[in-house]
Amino acid sequence: MNVNSDGVAINGYDTVAYHRMEEAIPGSEEYSTDWNGATWWFSRAEHLELFTQNPEAYAPRYNGHCANGISDGHKVPGNPEIYRIIDGDLYLFFSQWGRLQWQFNQTEQIELADRKWLRFQRELGYLRE
Repeated sequence: MNVNSDGVAINGYDTVAYHRMEEAIPGSEEYSTDWNGATWWFSRAEHLELFTQNPEAYAPRYNGHCANGISDGHKVPGNPEIYRIIDGDLYLFFSQWGRLQWQFNQTEQIELADRKWLRFQRELGYLRE
């Protein structure tokens, strides 16, 4: 999981807010939970509850790494303020340039990134052949 130096995912931004409010909103330690090796912060109790009920529905793809970077074959942190929701999934990007690369041919970009992400997971020992 892409975490900051305090072990907080996506730099403390509320991952549910992207889906429910269509905004990048900072969370608070007051509303937090641990999941998938990281601490997740939320801006309100309702978002914390929604996340704990189904974290996979709200967590960013590629563990919060830049989707464009993954599709290019390298891992860089995603910027929580630069994102897209595509077919209900949250994708973070390192830069606006990377986000623009995903404006067209999104299906192809996602398929490419998914293949590369599987490779990264195998290299790290998270998946077996």
